[in-house]
Amino acid sequence: MSNRESTTRGALIWSGRTCTILGLPISFTKYFVYEKRLVTRRGFLNVVEDELDFYKVLDKSITLPFWQRIFGCGSILLNVADVDTPIKELKSIKAPREVYSHIDNIVTKFAMNNPLRTAANILGSVDQGESFN
Repeated sequence: MSNRESTTRGALIWSGRTCTILGLPISFTKYFVYEKRLVTRRGFLNVVEDELDFYKVLDKSITLPFWQRIFGCGSILLNVADVDTPIKELKSIKAPREVYSHIDNIVTKFAMNNPLRTAANILGSVDQGESFN
């Protein structure tokens, strides 16, 4: 199996970095949008990777501040039914509308496959069997 596709994440749809000075992708934060999950990888020496399942996304929005728009960047906010990251932000990425469209298509596909997908159902499935003592 190739590096761009895995059985748990699906095929890679988009990857990019956080843009910093003058819209240049000079940072140690990378985002990967797969068919089933969003992966955020941060760090240079110590790498921390965070995964988010798209079926848990409750709401999404796009933010296009003036200074980011000048360089073709923007941010995407995802409200998620997840314990460790209830709000996920893809900060200052290139072509944010294109990425937003990919994410919207994926989330809509999951919603169509599960018409009873509500916040109560998702939150109930997250909390089952988890105890932090």
